[in-house]
Amino acid sequence: MKNKLISLIFSTTLFVSCNKFLDTKPDVVLTPLQAYQSPDKITAALAGVYTNLKSIYASTYETQYTVATDESYYYNTGLPFVIYANTSTDGSNGNTAGFWRQCYQSIYIANTLLDNIDASAAIGHVDTAIVRKAKGETYFLRGYYYFLLAQWFGGVPLELHSITDPTKVYFPRAPLSEVYNQIVADMTVADSLLYDQTFATQNYTERITQEAVEGILARVCLFAAGQPNNDTKKYKEALYWSTKLINSNKHSLINYANKESSYAQVFIDECQNNYNQETIWEIGFNQKGPGNLSSGGGVGVHCGIGNTVPSSTNTNGNLYDSGYCYAYVKLHPRLFCSFQPGDYRRNWNVANFSYSNLKKSPIANNKFWSRSPAKWRREYEPQISRSVQVTSNTNFPMLRYSDVLLMQAEAENEVNGPTLTAYDAINKVRERSISSSAIIDSLSVTAGSGYLSIPTFNFNNISGNNWSIQPTYTSSTSAITGITTYAINALLVAQGSGLTTTPTVTVGNQWAANTYDSVGMQIAAPNGRLYTVTVAGTTTATPPTNTSGSSKATATGAVFTYAGVACQVKLILTAPQNPDLSTGLSQSDFRTAIQMERYHEFAFEALRLGDLRRWGILIPTIQSLSADINGKNTTYTQIPSIVFEMGANTDATPLAPINGIGQKDWFWPIPLYDLSLNPLLTQNPGY
Repeated sequence: MKNKLISLIFSTTLFVSCNKFLDTKPDVVLTPLQAYQSPDKITAALAGVYTNLKSIYASTYETQYTVATDESYYYNTGLPFVIYANTSTDGSNGNTAGFWRQCYQSIYIANTLLDNIDASAAIGHVDTAIVRKAKGETYFLRGYYYFLLAQWFGGVPLELHSITDPTKVYFPRAPLSEVYNQIVADMTVADSLLYDQTFATQNYTERITQEAVEGILARVCLFAAGQPNNDTKKYKEALYWSTKLINSNKHSLINYANKESSYAQVFIDECQNNYNQETIWEIGFNQKGPGNLSSGGGVGVHCGIGNTVPSSTNTNGNLYDSGYCYAYVKLHPRLFCSFQPGDYRRNWNVANFSYSNLKKSPIANNKFWSRSPAKWRREYEPQISRSVQVTSNTNFPMLRYSDVLLMQAEAENEVNGPTLTAYDAINKVRERSISSSAIIDSLSVTAGSGYLSIPTFNFNNISGNNWSIQPTYTSSTSAITGITTYAINALLVAQGSGLTTTPTVTVGNQWAANTYDSVGMQIAAPNGRLYTVTVAGTTTATPPTNTSGSSKATATGAVFTYAGVACQVKLILTAPQNPDLSTGLSQSDFRTAIQMERYHEFAFEALRLGDLRRWGILIPTIQSLSADINGKNTTYTQIPSIVFEMGANTDATPLAPINGIGQKDWFWPIPLYDLSLNPLLTQNPGY
C-alpha cells in the first residue's frame, strides 16, 4: 500500500571497553532528545502512535466487541446473543485488559513525542512543517485513544505527559466529562496544526488529515452530548465541526448514475485498497507475496459470507476461489426486514446467497436467519489476498462522508429542530441508495430438477435498466446409468432500476402447440413439470401431464418422458419510492429517522453499539431481541438452530443475557491487573 506507515522497532546495543564503562555515554541509545532529530526518526516515532490502531481494528473490535446489537451477534463458541461477547464479569478477561493497555501504551508514546519533539527536532534542524504535522497527528491520536477508553470504560485516568518521575505513576480516574473535554481539546489543536494535510495532499486515507480530525470531532461531540455524559451543549459543537467539513468541499459521496453500484463501490474499493472521495479515514491492511512484509487484518474474514471449501485449482492448500471466511458474525433478521422497498443497501449489506461447493446458492425469500453480513466480499480482493485463509488486505472504514452528513443532520435537529439543512443532509444519503422507480425486490423460484444440461434463462417484456439474474445449479451423476443431471435455481444479481412493467423469465424450452420437438429436447410444460423428448414429433394442442414414464404420441404428438420439476422464476417488484424523508416531522420523529438511517448506512461498521448507548436506547433495544430469538416474532418464522442448541423453544422465557442486561452493561469492568497496580483506580459499578 502506498505511503503506509511501517512500524519500526529500535534495538540498542552497547559496545564499550571495560575501562570506559562508567564514563561513556552510549551513542546508540535513543534518548528523547535524539529521537526526533530527523524526518525518518519522526516518522518512525509517529508510526509507533498509529500501530495499535491496527491491532485494535484487525478483527476483534468489529466482530466481537461491537457486534452484539440488533444488527448481528457473534457466534462461535455456542454462546451467541451476548451483549459484550468477550468480556468477563470481574475484569479478568484478557481481551478487555489488552484493549486497555493498547490504548494506554499508545498514549504513553504520544506523550513522549509531544513532550520532546520540539527540542529534539530543533537540534537536528528538522523542517518546522514536518514537526507541526507530526504534532497534529499525535494530538489527534492521543485524543482518539482516550475516546475509545471513554466509550468502553467511562471516566479513566488522564495522563497528558511522559512519565519522568517513577514515584508519580498513579493517576485517579477523571470524570467522564473531563475526559471528553480533553479529547475535544486535543483534536481541536490537531485541526489547527493539520491545515495543509488533506486528502488532496496525501492522496490516500490511512493517515490523519484535517478532514478526518473534523469528522471525528463531530462524532466525539455527539457522544459527549449523549448518554451517559449528557453534555447537551456539545450538540452545537458537533454541528460546527460537521458543517465545517461539509463546507470545505473536500469529500463527497460516491454517486454514480447507477445507484445500485454507488454504495457497493465504497466497500469494493476497500477490498482492493483503492482510495475514493467518500472514505475520509480508514485503517489500512495489506497482503503481499512470499518474502514481503504483510500487515493483514480480519475484515471480511470473520464477518462475511461463510466459505471453507478449497477451490478446484487448489494445489498447495492455500487457494480459495472466493476467499476463506469463518462467518462468526450472524445476522439479526430485523436489520434485513427494516429496509424500505427500493433500498439497494439491503442486498449489499445482507447477502441473498451462500456459498455451496464454490458456487453461489440463492437464499429463499422467507429465510431470514440464514443470511450473512456481506459488506466486504472477499471475491473482490486481489488473488494474493484471497488465497490467505486467516487475514485479508481489506481496509476498515473509520469515517465516511455519509457519516458526516448524518451527523450534521442529527446535530442540526438537536440544536434547531428538523430544518431544511437537516433534511438536505439526510436526503443526500438516502437519494444515493434508494431508487425512486420500481426495482426487483426479490425472486420467487421453484427450483428445477432433472435437467440434462444447464438451461438458458430467457427474458421477455424487458423494461428498465441493469437488472440481472443468473442460473445456479448443482449436478449429480447416477452411479447406475452414468447420466449427469442438474438441479437449477436462480440468483438475483442486480436489482436494476426504472422498471415500469414486471419482466417475465422463462427457463429453457417451453411447451407450445403445433411445434416440432426433436429427440433430446427438454420441455417445461404448463403444469410445472420437466420432460425429455424421447420420440420426435409435432405437438398437439394437449401438453403432457404424466408424472412418470412417457406420454402417448397419439395424445401429445411427440413423446414426452417425465424428467423432473421445471425451474420457474417469478420477479417481485417494489413500488416506486420517494427517497426523500417525509417533510413536517417533529424533532422526535426526525431523531428516529436518523437512528434508522444510521442503522442501514453503517451496518457492520462497528458504530451501532456506540450509537445505541449515546441515544440511551441500548438496554430496551437489546431486551426487545428476546421475541426474535425465541420465535415469538412471527415475521421471522424460521427459528435459528442455535436457539435450540441453547435449550430454548417458542415457549421459553427470553434468553439470558438478553433479559438480564442492565445498567452495568454500559461499560466494561476496569481490568483487575491494572486495579492491582494502581491503588487510585476504582471499579465500574456492578463488577
